[in-house]
Amino acid sequence: MKKSLSVLLAALLLAGSLAACSTNSENAADEQKNNQSNSQTPTADLTEEEETARFLDSMPETMDFEGRGLNFLLTEGSNGNITELSIWAEEDTGEVVDSAVFQRNLTVTDRLNITINQPEVNTDWSGNATVIRNMVSAGSTDYDVFGAYQYYGIVIGSEGILYNLNNKENFPYNDFDREYWGSGYMKNMSFDGQKMYWATGDIALRYTGGMYVTYVNSTIFSNYYPELNLYSIVDEGSWTMDKVSELSSAAYVDLNGNGSVDGNDQFGFVTQSNDLTDGIAAGCMVDFSTRDENNIPVISLDNEWTYKFWDKYYSLMFNNEACMLNPVGTDDSVAIMTAFSAGQFMMTDNKLYQSPIYLRDMEDDFKILPMPKLDDTQPHYNTRIHDSCTLFGVPVSIGGTECLSAVLEALASESFKEVTPAYYEIALKVKFTRDSDSGRMIELCHENISIDFAAQWSNKLGDINHFFRGRADAKEESIASTIAKNSKVWSKTMDKLIKAFEGLDD
Repeated sequence: MKKSLSVLLAALLLAGSLAACSTNSENAADEQKNNQSNSQTPTADLTEEEETARFLDSMPETMDFEGRGLNFLLTEGSNGNITELSIWAEEDTGEVVDSAVFQRNLTVTDRLNITINQPEVNTDWSGNATVIRNMVSAGSTDYDVFGAYQYYGIVIGSEGILYNLNNKENFPYNDFDREYWGSGYMKNMSFDGQKMYWATGDIALRYTGGMYVTYVNSTIFSNYYPELNLYSIVDEGSWTMDKVSELSSAAYVDLNGNGSVDGNDQFGFVTQSNDLTDGIAAGCMVDFSTRDENNIPVISLDNEWTYKFWDKYYSLMFNNEACMLNPVGTDDSVAIMTAFSAGQFMMTDNKLYQSPIYLRDMEDDFKILPMPKLDDTQPHYNTRIHDSCTLFGVPVSIGGTECLSAVLEALASESFKEVTPAYYEIALKVKFTRDSDSGRMIELCHENISIDFAAQWSNKLGDINHFFRGRADAKEESIASTIAKNSKVWSKTMDKLIKAFEGLDD
C-alpha cells in the first residue's frame, strides 16, 4: 500500500488556506472559494483499505519487545532543535510539530512495547563519530542508534563499525523502498547499492527540512510583474536559471542612493558562496559522480553539463547587476535570510527549515518554489538535502537488532503519516504563506530529492561537493583547467574509499 504525501498534506494545507485573512491578498476571497469547492479532494483518492489501515508499514500491528529501552546519540546542526524533534518530544506542548512527534512516539512505543529514552544531543559534529568509534572498540552498548550529521559522521560507514541495514537477517522489518524512506538517497550512499550503513528519510526532520528551495518575496515580485503567475511558470517546466536572471533584472534599486552597487541595495536574486551555491548546482542536476557498469561510483564532474551550469551561474551572479553574491558582506546564509525577511531581496535560495525560523515575522507575503532547472532540457526539477542531514546508523556492538529494525521502520512510517505533514504546515503557516500552491511546490521538491555518492561522501573525497564554492569566491569564469587539475586526486581518493567498502563484511 502506498499513500501519496499529497493526500496526507492536503487537509493541513487546506486548513491553513481557509484560515488566511482576506487582507493577505487581493485574490484571497477567490482563493478561499476555490479551496472550499475542492474541500472533498483529500479523501477522494483514498481507497477503503487506506482509510481503515492503522499503519503504513507492513509489520505486524502489535509486537512485544518486553519494554526494551532505546538510547539515541544525536548530532544537532545549527538553527534549531529539529534533530532532537526527529526522535523526541518530552510533552505535547500544543505546538503542531511537538504534538505530532509526541503522538507518534506514543503510537510506536505502545505498538512495540518499547521505551524511547530522551536522546543525548550535542553539536560536536565530528566528535560524535569518535564517541561511536570508541564505544564499538570497547564493546559498549551505550547508544543503540547514532544520528549523525551527514558531512562529518558519514565517514564511519566505511570503517566497519556500523551494521549493514540491508542485511535481512539482522534487520528483517525494514523495507527501504517504501515512500517514508529516502530510498534513492540511501542507495546512493551505498557504494554498490546493496550495503547500506545509513538510513534517512521522513524519520529525520533535517531530511524533510533540509531541502533547498527558492524563496520569492511576493510583494516585490508583484510590483514588477503584477500579471505573472510564478506557479504557472513552474508547472510549465520553465523555471530555469535564465528565467531567474530575466525576472531579476528589473528589481535592482540603489536603496542608499550612493550610485554604486553594494549590499545595502535591493536585488532581484541573491545567494552566497557557501552551501547555497551547492543548492543551485543540485537544482541543475550537476553530479560529481556517476555509476559504472558494475554500479560502482566514479568521478564524473568533467562534462559539458557541468560547464553549461557554470556558464549560467557565472553569468547570473557576475554579469547581472540585479543579482549579488554574499550581498550582506558574508557567506552566512542566516544573514541573507534575515535581510530577505526584511524585504530587501526579491528572490533567494535556502533550506526549507529556514522558513519557520527566519520568516515567521516577515511582513511581506512570500512564495516557496523549487530550485531552478539549468534549462528546458533538464527532465525535472531537482533538489538536494543540506549536508547536515541526519543519518541513522546502528553500531555493531549492539545486540537485539530485530527490535531496532522494528523501531526504525515504525518511526519512519509514522513520521511520514504524522510528523512530515505537521512540519510542512509549520513551514507554510508562517505569516501569509498559506496557499495550497506553496504546499504543492514543496511536495514537488520532496518528490525530486536526489544526490550522488561523491557529494554525500565529500568529506572523504577532498571536499568535492564544495568545489563550486571556491570557484564562486574566486570569480573564476572558466573552471575546466581546475577540474582537470583536481580530477586525478578525486579519482584516487574515490578508489581508496571503494577499497575500504570492499573490505567490509556483511
